[in-house]
Amino acid sequence: MQQVRIVSKGPRILPQPKPRPLRPTQPLRPLTHHDILALMAPFTRRGLHADMAASRREDRVLAFKAEAIPADADCPVDLRAQLRLEAAQVGKHRLVRQVWDAGGLTATLTADGADLDTLLEQLEQVPVRRHFAVYDGVPVARSYLLEPASQALSQRAGAGARWAAQTLGGRLWQAVRVGAERLLGDRLAFLRRRPAAPAPQAAADTTDEQLIDDADGPLRAVITEANVRVGPVHLNLKADRFNGMPVELKLTTDAGVRLKVPEDLLAVIGWHYRPLRQIVSYWRGSIRVATHEPQRTADIEAKLGEVVRHLSATLAAPPGEFHQRHQGARWRVTYQRAVPMLFLLGIMAATPGIQWLDMADNSVLRMLIFHAPPFMLVGFFLMREMPRFEIPPLPRRLVQRDWVVRVTDKQSPASEQASAAEPAAPTAANADRFAGDFHRPAAAEAEG
Repeated sequence: MQQVRIVSKGPRILPQPKPRPLRPTQPLRPLTHHDILALMAPFTRRGLHADMAASRREDRVLAFKAEAIPADADCPVDLRAQLRLEAAQVGKHRLVRQVWDAGGLTATLTADGADLDTLLEQLEQVPVRRHFAVYDGVPVARSYLLEPASQALSQRAGAGARWAAQTLGGRLWQAVRVGAERLLGDRLAFLRRRPAAPAPQAAADTTDEQLIDDADGPLRAVITEANVRVGPVHLNLKADRFNGMPVELKLTTDAGVRLKVPEDLLAVIGWHYRPLRQIVSYWRGSIRVATHEPQRTADIEAKLGEVVRHLSATLAAPPGEFHQRHQGARWRVTYQRAVPMLFLLGIMAATPGIQWLDMADNSVLRMLIFHAPPFMLVGFFLMREMPRFEIPPLPRRLVQRDWVVRVTDKQSPASEQASAAEPAAPTAANADRFAGDFHRPAAAEAEG
């Protein structure tokens, strides 16, 4: 008997429809001649003329002719400024002021709004020369963004707490807090939520001289990025303006050379400066600054000046003098890098002594010791920068002769010997083939 086997693949499933976007996307419509004329009225009243060669009408970007800013006592650097309008089809426009110097450093000021006349007034209240500062003869380009001053107050009031509550450590903390209050009740008053006190900075914000007037509320210029060149080093600073994280530093060099610096190059300045980490072809570091405005921008500008002065003085001297000039600070950095490891070793060393403690069953100390691992996990996830557990190297004198080394393609000894022995034979054997201005020899002509 012949058996027939039927294979069923099941019902055919129709393809699922693609999810529709939350907001309907419209194709980008290029700027027409009439659109440009409608946008030009506020700029024309201020004597600004469009630069059609630098504009990108297909991207709805309208550029204006650059203006020369001569040097003065506050900013002894000749600058050039140019406005760029990113016209929106629907919603708010973006106006960007770009400032650069003769060395190629560029800074920007960005503002968003629906009324172009108001945007121009806001940008005019921020001096152009504020973008550049000079420390020990080294110019620094600083970029800013105009944001509402009330946003800083809301962030200070509860944005950090809301961000922390959404993390894993925040959820663990809430669970521990609810369990501790259920167990101990009124004996843990420090865990209960305290009434919010009026922010003392709110009154100071209304009298801040750097606030920019606006119909919807005062605005503030918040630093977002900075660039500087100190000798062979390019320094880039990135400031995260949302959650008060430390600012990130990136040190690079020109193509063909490699930066050779110690990890504590910037950490010797102070406790808030973190050691550098080498990432392939550049070095990365960070600086702890104030978490909220207006102190954050002022703190970043001050510490950026300290970094530029320190780099200018350090790179101007030979590397061998770095250890002698900052010997005490380098030992302090070594201790600072060892703190996480010392803390961990201290907990491990104190753990066996818990058995000799006389504690009641309902004592607070017993509860804290029993819940020490969750508390430590909560604290670990709530930290704004992750600690690095390491055994730091001891500070030693630098042995290199220069801060940068030229990158060359090095070959292995075997390949160098082979390349040194091979060229002589082919050159002698092919001398007749390439003699006479690359003409073919007679033997090759006879062979056809």
